[in-house]
Amino acid sequence: MARRWKAAELTYLKRYAKGRTVDELRKRFRTKAPVVEEKLEELGLSAKDSFGPARLANDPQVILLEKGVKLLHAEKWREANKVFTQVAQKTDVAAVAQRARRYSAVCADKLKKGRRKAATDPFLEAVYERNRGNLEAALEICSRGGRRSKDEKFAYLAAAIHAVREELDEAAKFLELAIELNPANRVHAHHDADFAALRSHAEHSAIFKIP
Repeated sequence: MARRWKAAELTYLKRYAKGRTVDELRKRFRTKAPVVEEKLEELGLSAKDSFGPARLANDPQVILLEKGVKLLHAEKWREANKVFTQVAQKTDVAAVAQRARRYSAVCADKLKKGRRKAATDPFLEAVYERNRGNLEAALEICSRGGRRSKDEKFAYLAAAIHAVREELDEAAKFLELAIELNPANRVHAHHDADFAALRSHAEHSAIFKIP
């Protein structure tokens, strides 16, 4: 959830941000540095240790940093972290490197929490591996203990993975099972991009027809 800034806090930023570092502002408002930086940018302000966006507008590392911020906002933690790590290593502007390291720390924290959560829930673990692109591991988790044959969530996920791998017969088999276990899965699959190839396949298109 985005931080709600009070009127008094905004007034403080407008009056004193230029003479304070981002870290000092972070401590005053008891929040994280990226939250302060985002608000400063929104207000058109800069802290004592901020880098001037106009001056560095054409800097390739600043442009890359902005790409990383977009990935961060899209919650693509792993991709964003790679970008921030690259920026921190290549830029020769201390303030840019500092910001990249801060954002990288946020991504690392999110990834760590995701791994902890996945470790306690096999379905989240399977989703986590699928999102990493480790499809074989995700399928193995779905099949462990016969999960994909008796649990609609695992059946649906297995179907989606097979569909992405263009193993259409297997995808159809597990999608039909997921629908049998929970008819609502037919509606989900009808709008799910993972099943695009399966929907366009004449032999399996009937699976998606909503009664």
